[in-house]
Amino acid sequence: MHPAGRASHSDTTRPSTLPSITSAATPCQPTVPILLHTNDLPGPLSLSRLSAFGTVNQLDEFSGYWSEHANTLYGRAAIVASIAPFGTVACTYTAAWVWLGGDPFPNTIDVISTSHFRSSTVGRRIRVFKRLTLPEQILKIGSLTITTPARTACDLVMAPESDPDPSTINALVCQLMSAYEFQPDDCLQIVKEHRHHKYAARAKEFFTAIQREIDEITTERYS
Repeated sequence: MHPAGRASHSDTTRPSTLPSITSAATPCQPTVPILLHTNDLPGPLSLSRLSAFGTVNQLDEFSGYWSEHANTLYGRAAIVASIAPFGTVACTYTAAWVWLGGDPFPNTIDVISTSHFRSSTVGRRIRVFKRLTLPEQILKIGSLTITTPARTACDLVMAPESDPDPSTINALVCQLMSAYEFQPDDCLQIVKEHRHHKYAARAKEFFTAIQREIDEITTERYS
C-alpha cells in the first residue's frame, strides 16, 4: 500500500481543510500554482529542468505539477480539480490516483459526466463514463468532486477490457480496501445497484471471491 493512501475517514469529510497551497500569496510567501505552465517560468527549458531535478512532475511539453503537492490527499485533489472539466466527477484511475497517490499520473482523465469532451487536457484524453452515481457514492475534497474509495474500486473492476492487466486492477483495489477500510461486501452492494452494467457479473464474481477468502481466513483464525 502506498503511504500516501493512508488517510483517516475524517480527512475525507472536512473539505474545508485545504492545504495551505491554496491560501492567498503574501510578499514573503508566494503561492506555488497547482499547475505549472511554461509561461510561468523564465524560459522554455525550465520545465524540463525542474522535472529532471524531481521538483516538478511533467504532464506534457507545456505543463506539470509541483511534486510536493502530490504527497497529500488534498494536494492531489487540487491537482485533478485544476485539470478535470467543470461539473464532472473524478472516477476510476483518476480517482484511484487521488486516493492513493504514486507514480505515474494516469494516462487519461476519467470522469463521470453526461457531456462529451473532444479536446484533451495536459496531454491526456478525457474519458467519460455515463454511469448511475448515487449521492452517497460521491465526496467532495476541496473543490474536487470524486467517487468514494469503495465506488472507485467497483469502477476499476467494471472498467473496459482494454484497460491494464487484471493484476494492476487487483493491486489498486486491494490498496484502496486496506487504506480506507471497506469490505468486499460494501462493493457487492454497489455492484448490485449497477447490476445492468456490462461488467457487473465480473465485478460480482471478483468481490465475492475476495469476501470468501476473508471469511475463510477469519474462520481458521478463530477455530
